[in-house]
This record gives sequence, C-alpha cells and structure tokens, in this order.
Amino acid sequence: MTTTTTAHARDHEPVPDPSTLMGLLHVLRKAHMELVGKDVAHQRFSRVSTRGDAREYIGEVTQHLVKEREKRMLHRRKSGR
Repeated sequence: MTTTTTAHARDHEPVPDPSTLMGLLHVLRKAHMELVGKDVAHQRFSRVSTRGDAREYIGEVTQHLVKEREKRMLHRRKSGR
C-alpha cells in the first residue's frame, strides 16, 4: 500500500530502519496481533513501507485499540470491577 490519502511532504519516503517510527510500528503490530491474530496482523503490517503507509497503519490500529479499550472498560463496569 504505497498510495496515501493525505498530502504530507514526506509520505512517499521509506520508513527508516532502525528508527523511533519503526519501533512504534512494531509495538503497534504486537498489540494488533493480540486483537486480530498473528496472520492478519502480519499481513497488514507487511504493506507498510513508506511514512504515508505508516501514518495509515497507526490510524487504523489505534482505532481498533481504542474500541477494544472502551469495550473492556464497559465490561469492567458491568461486572462491578
């Protein structure tokens, strides 16, 4: 996935490895694996090659993580924890 919907100047640059950005992406991939399984998470992560791809991936995974956190918080409230 090398096309992006946003017009940021550096979106077409490759994600530098090693970098803080790559470190963040790996942390998000690990969290994503917990939610959707290793194969699905790896398949999605493998399409990240540019900074624009990374931006999209971060947005997608963050949305999933926020929904999961809200779901767990609601479950805790209902169970009285």
